[in-house]
Amino acid sequence: MTKIKTLLVDDEPISSKHLKAILAKNCPDIEVMAIANNIEDALEKIYTLKPELVFLDIELGGESGFDLLKRTEQKKFEVIFVTAHNQFGIEAVKAHALDYILKPINKVELLIAVDNATKVIHNRTSNQMPPSIGTTQTRLSLPTMEGLLFVELNDIIFIESEGRYSRFYLNNNTKLLVSKNLGEYEDDLEKKGFARIHHSYIVNLSFVEKYIKGRGGYVILKNGKSLEVSTRKKDDFFEKLN
Repeated sequence: MTKIKTLLVDDEPISSKHLKAILAKNCPDIEVMAIANNIEDALEKIYTLKPELVFLDIELGGESGFDLLKRTEQKKFEVIFVTAHNQFGIEAVKAHALDYILKPINKVELLIAVDNATKVIHNRTSNQMPPSIGTTQTRLSLPTMEGLLFVELNDIIFIESEGRYSRFYLNNNTKLLVSKNLGEYEDDLEKKGFARIHHSYIVNLSFVEKYIKGRGGYVILKNGKSLEVSTRKKDDFFEKLN
């Protein structure tokens, strides 16, 4: 299995050295390619090395790790915050970080975070590769507040946008709030029997029971839920149904 290209960003060299040592000793799937101690250095290394995982401090010499993420266009790496400050948890969730670890580093917490990151990155990589003959993806990994959760695609009834987040409605009446927006799931799921029927909804077509006519109309799902179909998405929705 290919090692995960990793970048450490921290303005305290001792902290970076300590984290690198723990990773080297306990995480064989992680390859620390470089260490950056300020935002400009980190941006350069992200551009040249293209890391898949970044361990990111929050306070970086008058700037913050959040500033770094804002300056990273089309972020293609996962983030684990490592910080001495515990008041940035909400901001970390909004930044779609996989985890938030406080200094001094608890090794067990770190290894759990790395395990989650490894699963997310390897799952994403495998999804980008053509499937082997006779195989199909049947599960989706969802980053929740508690960690990574795997759900069967045929258990998802529909997904609702909640701004920068998404709410998954499952066949067992479970609702899951996920720290990714709806658009991040659209392309992948539309190849697997789902359709974007509105800017707020993606539905599993196998759960559509009825369509009610109207300007855009609306669908009735097997769980009794009715969802609006936008006029812009109507034709595409019918095409996928047929």
